[in-house]
Amino acid sequence: MSHAVDAVDAAAIALNERSWTPSDYELTLARDFLTRRDGLPPRLLPGMPACPSPQGWVTQHVLWLEDVSHLADGLLAAWRDWLADGPMVALLAAYANLARSAVPLAAQLAQDWAAEWQAPPSAQETSWWEDWRLPAEQRRQIDALTDRLIMAGAVVVMAVNRGETGR
Repeated sequence: MSHAVDAVDAAAIALNERSWTPSDYELTLARDFLTRRDGLPPRLLPGMPACPSPQGWVTQHVLWLEDVSHLADGLLAAWRDWLADGPMVALLAAYANLARSAVPLAAQLAQDWAAEWQAPPSAQETSWWEDWRLPAEQRRQIDALTDRLIMAGAVVVMAVNRGETGR
């Protein structure tokens, strides 16, 4: 994880020192990533009821992290021929790597859910299930991961803003 944080820090420093101004291709990739990331639909496990809280289930967030990692990986693969390895590629790769760290948990939650629920549970039962499957320490880890992703995302936005105004 330190490599991912290093790439994020390096991009932020380069932007602040103005030693990196994102190219048009980098800006297009970043904008595409942000637009697609922000447009990802919430995903529930099969039969999972809607969460009564606007925040959604923790499981939904873990599934979103999985989707974000796939999105970033797909965009990076598609842009490889257009972009050399540079700060934007490193930044989005760091974002993908951070999000990817939740993929094993997403798979485990999906497996546990499928094994434990034959009929759709109520919202209360789902809440109890999440409390059992995602104990406090694991939730703190998800929160810490989310904080690092927010920082990486903020640097992507900063790069887009700097690239647009730095021309």
